[in-house]
Amino acid sequence: MIRQRKTFSLRLPALLIVLVAACSGAFAQKEAISFDAKNMPVRELLNLIEKKSQYTFAFADSDIPLDRRVTIKAVNRPISSILREVLPGTSVRVHDRKILLARADKNENSRQNSNSSDSKKRPDAVWSLSGSVVDEKGEPLIGATVMQKGTTNGASTDAEGNFTIRMSDRNSTVVASYVGYNPTELKARKGQKLRITMKPSAINLNEVVVTALGITREEKSLGYAVTKVGGDDLNNTVSGNWLNALDGKVAGLSATGAGSGPNGSMRVILRGDQSLNYGNNEALFVVDGVPISSGDAGTGSGSTYSNSDSPVDFGNGASEINPEDVESVSVLKGPAATALYGSRAANGAIVITTKSGKKTKGIGVTVSSSVTFERAGYFPDFQKEYGPGNDNGFREFACWNFSKDAPEGFESGRNASRYSYGERYDPNKLRNQFNSYNWATGEYTLTPFVYADDWYTGIFRTGTTFKNNVTVTSNNGKGTSARVSVTDTRNNWIMPNTGYANTSVSFSFNTKMNKWIKFQAKANYLHKTSDNMPISGYSNTAPTYYILWGTTNNSMQLYKDEYFSGRVTKENYEGNVKDGKGMVNSLGNSEPGNPYQQLYEATNSINKDRVYGNILLQIAFPLKGLSLDLRAGTDFAVDFRQQKKPFRTPGYKSGFYREQNNRDIETNLDFMLKYINNDILNGRLGINAAFGGNNMTRGIWRNSITLAKLGEEGVYNSTNLPTGENPRVYNWRSRKVVNSFYGFINASWDNTYFLDVTARNDWSSALGRDNWSFFYPSVSASVLLDQAFKIRDRAPWLNMLKVRASWANVGNDTSPYTLTDAYSASSTYPGSYTLPSSRANYYIKPENVESWEAGIEAKFFMNRLGIDLAFYNSRTTNQIVSAITDPVIGSSSKKMNCGEIRNRGIEIALHGVPVSTRDFTWSIDLNWSRNWNKLVSLEEGWDPRVPYQIAQNIVGNYAHIYSYIGGEMNWLYGRGYQRAPQGAFYLDANGNKVDCSGMKLINPDNGYPLLDETPERNLGKVNPTWRGGLAMNFRYRDFTLGMNFTAQMGGHAYSVTHAILAYQGKLTNSLPGRNDGLVVEGVNAITNADGTITYQPNRTVTESINSYYNNIFKRDNAEENIFKTDFLKLKEVRLDYNLPKRICRKTKAIQALSVGVYATNLFCITSFPLYDPEAGAMVGTNVYSGIEAGALPMTRTYGMNIKISF
Repeated sequence: MIRQRKTFSLRLPALLIVLVAACSGAFAQKEAISFDAKNMPVRELLNLIEKKSQYTFAFADSDIPLDRRVTIKAVNRPISSILREVLPGTSVRVHDRKILLARADKNENSRQNSNSSDSKKRPDAVWSLSGSVVDEKGEPLIGATVMQKGTTNGASTDAEGNFTIRMSDRNSTVVASYVGYNPTELKARKGQKLRITMKPSAINLNEVVVTALGITREEKSLGYAVTKVGGDDLNNTVSGNWLNALDGKVAGLSATGAGSGPNGSMRVILRGDQSLNYGNNEALFVVDGVPISSGDAGTGSGSTYSNSDSPVDFGNGASEINPEDVESVSVLKGPAATALYGSRAANGAIVITTKSGKKTKGIGVTVSSSVTFERAGYFPDFQKEYGPGNDNGFREFACWNFSKDAPEGFESGRNASRYSYGERYDPNKLRNQFNSYNWATGEYTLTPFVYADDWYTGIFRTGTTFKNNVTVTSNNGKGTSARVSVTDTRNNWIMPNTGYANTSVSFSFNTKMNKWIKFQAKANYLHKTSDNMPISGYSNTAPTYYILWGTTNNSMQLYKDEYFSGRVTKENYEGNVKDGKGMVNSLGNSEPGNPYQQLYEATNSINKDRVYGNILLQIAFPLKGLSLDLRAGTDFAVDFRQQKKPFRTPGYKSGFYREQNNRDIETNLDFMLKYINNDILNGRLGINAAFGGNNMTRGIWRNSITLAKLGEEGVYNSTNLPTGENPRVYNWRSRKVVNSFYGFINASWDNTYFLDVTARNDWSSALGRDNWSFFYPSVSASVLLDQAFKIRDRAPWLNMLKVRASWANVGNDTSPYTLTDAYSASSTYPGSYTLPSSRANYYIKPENVESWEAGIEAKFFMNRLGIDLAFYNSRTTNQIVSAITDPVIGSSSKKMNCGEIRNRGIEIALHGVPVSTRDFTWSIDLNWSRNWNKLVSLEEGWDPRVPYQIAQNIVGNYAHIYSYIGGEMNWLYGRGYQRAPQGAFYLDANGNKVDCSGMKLINPDNGYPLLDETPERNLGKVNPTWRGGLAMNFRYRDFTLGMNFTAQMGGHAYSVTHAILAYQGKLTNSLPGRNDGLVVEGVNAITNADGTITYQPNRTVTESINSYYNNIFKRDNAEENIFKTDFLKLKEVRLDYNLPKRICRKTKAIQALSVGVYATNLFCITSFPLYDPEAGAMVGTNVYSGIEAGALPMTRTYGMNIKISF
């Protein structure tokens, strides 16, 4: 009995294996499919069979006629029968869901079918062959198929890439095949261990991308433009905002920052501004199919220009996504691509897919660590020749003043200024300077009069960012996988006592609950803290403000010693640099400040927690192709912020304190019923249809309390108020609900012609009942011309040629509570209320965007060369604007629908691989885009001579951004030089007429140019004419080098920083004429007695060189302070080394190891005189292009990282 039991137990597994093999072969014979193929290459027919079945093909011969064209119609026909017809004389065998194809031996029965495993039909196996299959880098290919040519003898490679097959003496050639690689043949010998190296096929026409609602589509079937960016491209460098990594990689994408700190917000725009409401132009961000909040709650008010309550940039919501957890980013540019998002789809979408668990069975652990060093990289061109003063060096510089007798060697009286129009620097000159006073001994000593190299740059240090990540992935091999990732980021920024700390946790779980149901959950948690984010901009509470107005002979060390020695006191604050009392910054400042005090005591802190994620239930029904997706997503954030300003802060002599609590939550509930059938009409017609619905609920809570004065110095809480003072309390909340139904149909014919139709209807609570329902349709189509017209028969070098076109009508919803008027609490008179300055409109409608797009895609030479061209035209109507009204009605404006904006553009993307060998690869990706933006109309009756202004008084009355009806939007206007009119001339010494049209008009009395009386001169457009990016990647064996360049041309910006520095004579452009004055090129306009005007060349020497520069560089003269923002940047450079897999395998623990070094902003070629030509100005939470208002320097970073997988 025992022996029988053992025999049975040993035979049972063998019996099961035989049964499974027999069943699989029988299944291959009996599985029936339908299609209608006309003049189709065998290669494409086999791809079609793979899609319609659960089988893949492998080849035992490289000379199987895969390019031969066949015509066959199959209706519920077995696969084996189809293969016998299209591949006569080919042997077919099934092994582990693979169909192995080989040239049949001449002596074999030509009718051998796919389950022929009869040993009598095989050549006698007489010897064993072992070997391995690797790629060009020597890495093993797991699951590759190796077969003896002309037979059905074969095997698959294991996890190490090794194989063993039984060989016969009839044919010693073996053939290896693997998905994405070209079949490879080699001769084998007895006793030889074979190493087969396979080359990639270099083309993948079935690449997939993630589109709207998280739907995965084949890229070739899309009728609109989509750009895919891999997760690795986002982690090439470490940045405070990962959106920097998108800049220059996507045609048509513009990412603008404000140069406002380590987490600086970015404004991401696709294909130009669509709305006159500046804050409604940013792209929608979607994570794993669910929209998330990409903005931020404001802290502070107004703009960063000349504002003591300047906004603080804590970073926008989109920047808080951890790039370590991102698998890929799909940039959906046009409304047709995003139409399924309805009223949120006007500006395109950034669709982010996060990483999931391990795809193969087992557990994996990855550890990565990086350190990044950051330095302020670009500064203005400072002049170092002349010191502080405003008398052109007529008198010696003298800082300290004395009420009684001056110390020996010192003279009574002060001669000092913040301006740099004083005497020339000379180390042999001993002068009365701020560092002449010894604070410890009370003695005065004349010191060398020299330029302090660090007077401006000394406040900036080398910043560091440490980033560590641990990721654990798993898969049980039965349909369940999971991933947990923890990332810790610690930043100490380039200014003292600034930076942040982020802890991110990401979780992903996927499981197949049963035959019908799959479950997926993804969650991301962020904990963000900062003890201080710097105030930026030209604000008297910003640290850099004091430095801009400092003197160039005072080293930054003086400020540092002053603060850390405890000399920032009331006595010195009021001392005015007299009799040993004063501050470094006292000269010319009625409210002197110290930048170190601002950085260490005037702090802006945040403590934030955020959770976003979703759960998804996928239910399959017995009806093939029918399924139901149920998804719930949320984005919840809560933060606490504090602002502290000590006593004697400029604008707040009695201090300042603010507490702010913010809470945001958005939930999305979705269902989607889908039906997929690719077997209609014998497989020629494929349908993917769906119907779904969405409920979006968004709630916002804002609470703050502000104390404009403090009772006790150094005490920061909401009760520390002086007698008679009341706090400013602000409470606001909003709730918005949008309910939607949507549907789509994607149809394909012969896998060549594709048509997509989508429709969505939104019901928005932010709109009036009669206007809250809006319908948003879209249509797109594409055709593979290479297949439709059989072009590849005549041009085999052409791999794909596609044309596409799309049309869409989408919306841009309004904010809640804009339908009715409401009183607002007065901050000036507590307990009272004020009328609104702008009237609401109950009948307001959402903005409407109608868009057309056409494109061409082509791939050549096995994907060694590719091109994508897109042309688009969009028209935005029903603009929601505040139209000017007669003040007699009690308000200055009223919300209404009017106006039209048009955007037209072209986008070009090129991909090339000039060199591709086993050891060396060079690839190039180039993108270029141009957008034509036009303001077509405004409200009825609008005077076309009156401009539309996107934001008023960003920099006071010095420069404005205007848009005129009929012209391109966003032009800079301001005062400039008066010039001779067209046709003006003067007579030279020989009496000849010389045309002087357009020459500057010079005052003949003092030699100064004349300025416009009103700021109405057009001085350049804000938006660049074109933008582009270039990525080059080089691989040499295990080393890879990547470089990313960005460029733009045609834009302009007004620079406040330049105006302030040049006006004071601190830049090199104020050096000419310091000694003997200037004769400014231009003409004098002479008014004759009869009223006529004649012109003559200017020969008047400037009366005073410092007054001349004060006049031409002052902020009023926008012409001298507006510059082109053309640039070419080396945005990123990265060098990586990957440890060869063969070495990793020897460790029996390490799966992969890479080491990399990287750098950003290594150079920037530009005529913009300072910092970053891409920097904008912060107004509230919006970043405005075209204005630089005291931005912080563009930084250059260097770093390294190591990544190990186990």
